[in-house]
This record gives sequence, structure tokens and C-alpha cells, in this order.
Amino acid sequence: MSGTITEAIAARLDRAGAVPREQDLYTGEGTDFYERLVGADAAEIREVLALAREAAGPVLDVAAGSGRLTIPLVRSGRSVTALDLSDDMLSHLRRALPYHPRLDCVIADMRDFSLPRPYDLVVLGATSITLLDREGRARLYASVRRHLAPGGVFAFSVAGGAAAESLTVPSEQEIRVPGPGPGPGGEETYLFSQQMEEDGAARLVNWVRLADVVAGGDVRVLTSRLRVLSHELLSSELVDAGFAEPAVSPVRTHPGADILLLTTTWAGTRDRARDDDTA
Repeated sequence: MSGTITEAIAARLDRAGAVPREQDLYTGEGTDFYERLVGADAAEIREVLALAREAAGPVLDVAAGSGRLTIPLVRSGRSVTALDLSDDMLSHLRRALPYHPRLDCVIADMRDFSLPRPYDLVVLGATSITLLDREGRARLYASVRRHLAPGGVFAFSVAGGAAAESLTVPSEQEIRVPGPGPGPGGEETYLFSQQMEEDGAARLVNWVRLADVVAGGDVRVLTSRLRVLSHELLSSELVDAGFAEPAVSPVRTHPGADILLLTTTWAGTRDRARDDDTA
């Protein structure tokens, strides 16, 4: 069995005589489900809009996905570059804001990107930083540094409190998710499974549509691997990378979803020639 499928999902499919078909959550068919799952989530939007009001220039939304943060930023009057590695994800954003003059979509890796302009605000929402290992985070910090305008702000989120603790606990549950059709009528039940890897540094997350789990069925298993990161560790990494000690503040969201927003600026001496050489 693949290393991206949890033991609970593997056992469930085996009992049903079903065959797993792995699909990354952030590409292809996975993006349609992801948009249904998180599209209505308003967490961080209020805080990001407040930061944007303090920033004079353009905004860079890193790992923008389907535009959960980008769309309200553009609609508030800001010029936004939405960067994501998945063109499938960005296609949702393009459909939501077709040919918008204040939107620029860029397909690029958040660990290593080079854009022609600096930004007064760089945001990374939805705890997307947990997709990266230590080396990947170091490369992200370097890329952000190269693209921050003087006095620019870098802000990203991570789970905190009870929410962070819950990420380390194996879990299997049924969750109702909005259906693919228009309107509020349709919902589908998905199996959600979470399992920690042996070293405790990351967790595997699986989603399976319950109706697909039938004998002989070809079952799509949406998969993701996410690192378990504390705001203390991330704050230390930022300082080591030359950023100021970040301000850590709670995101106002629904009870039980404890999210922390880390906000920082570049504190080191800017060597623009060196930045240009490494871009």
C-alpha cells in the first residue's frame, strides 16, 4: 500500500473489496473537491484585508489556490499577484475573476519564484506553510525576502492551541461536504482520515467519498502530507533567515479552529545586487 494512504483508509477499502486510486488534493480532480471543502471558509480574510489597507502597493498571494484570499483582496481594490504551483487550482480563480485588470495569475513554486516587481504585502494563507519541509521553508523565506518592498510585510498562518494539538491525533470521521452541483441542495459524505508518520514530523491526510466505497469500486483517495509546525519554531526560523521577530496574533474564526497569524518584516541589510543574482 502506498505511503500516502492512511492505514485506516487502506483497511476500510480492503474490507469493502475496493481498489484505491490516489489523487493529490491540490491537482486535477482534487482541486474541485478542495474548492468545495474550503471555498466558503472566511478565516484570515478579515486580518489579511486589514494588512492590505496598511500596504500602499501590490499584494502577492503565495500558494493562492482557488483564490480564497485573492478574491476579497481584488474586490477591495488591491492589485494582486496570485502564485500557485497548480494551474488546476488557479483555474478556479480565473473563472471567479475572468480577465480582471487587477489580477495576475502566476504558475510557480512557492519555494523558488522570481517575479519582476516587489510587493508591499506577501501573504501565505490556509496554513499552507505546513506543506513544506525545513529546506523548503528556507527557500520560501529567501524568495519572499527577494520580493518584499522596503518596509514590506510578510504574513502567514499556522494552527495553534487545541487545533494544533488535534493535528497530532489519529482520526477517522465522516464529514458532510457541499456537492458539486450549483445551489445549497446537494451534499456528499466523505471519509476523513488523519495519521501521523512514525517520526511525528508530518501527518497524512486522506479524503474518500463514502458512496464510492463499494465492492470492486475504483475509489479516488485524495491525499496530502502536512508538516506539524509550531509558531515558536516558525518564529525562530524567520529570525534566523533575517526577518524581524514576528508578531503572533489569533485569527478570529469559529470556535475550535485556533489559527495564528505571524506577521513580520525584513530586518537584515538588503543587498539588492545579491538578491538579483540569486533570483
